[in-house]
Amino acid sequence: MHMIFRTIWIFLTRRFLPKSGMNEMTEISMRVMPTDLDYLWHVNNGVYFSLMDFGRWNMIFRNGVFDECMKRGWYSVVAAEKIKFRKSLELWDKFTLKTQILGHDEKYFFIQQRFFRKDELMATGLVKVRFLKRAGGTVSTKEVLEGLNATMETNLGELSGEWMAMEAKYFN
Repeated sequence: MHMIFRTIWIFLTRRFLPKSGMNEMTEISMRVMPTDLDYLWHVNNGVYFSLMDFGRWNMIFRNGVFDECMKRGWYSVVAAEKIKFRKSLELWDKFTLKTQILGHDEKYFFIQQRFFRKDELMATGLVKVRFLKRAGGTVSTKEVLEGLNATMETNLGELSGEWMAMEAKYFN
């Protein structure tokens, strides 16, 4: 519930965002609010994942994925996400969240999201996303790219393999 005003704002302003391509990095600037903090007075680790949602929304609004998904009855879901913290974001800090699709395999898109305060890297997240059909079933990455008339290098053999190996080892 604490993200409701940010959510309303991003959906109201989405039509005014500059367009981008599938391979382009997108940026969104935000400020740390009191509801983002934990008892140590820095951004709660779980809040970073919620903030990353805004970065991905910003990206799919700008690159056309959101509109295409609405037309086709598709939606995206996070299959997995990981984050590494370097430094803490604190109350009223202004930060930029940079989001970019690194590539894909047959089933998933892999997205990198980085938090910056000024030019300093604060945290990096990796997200594995797949698409589903509202009527049931899955949508391949090839089908998504064809629907958008977009191309993208896969070049993720190593990252995809490492991710899947880690999941097989620790998340059975």
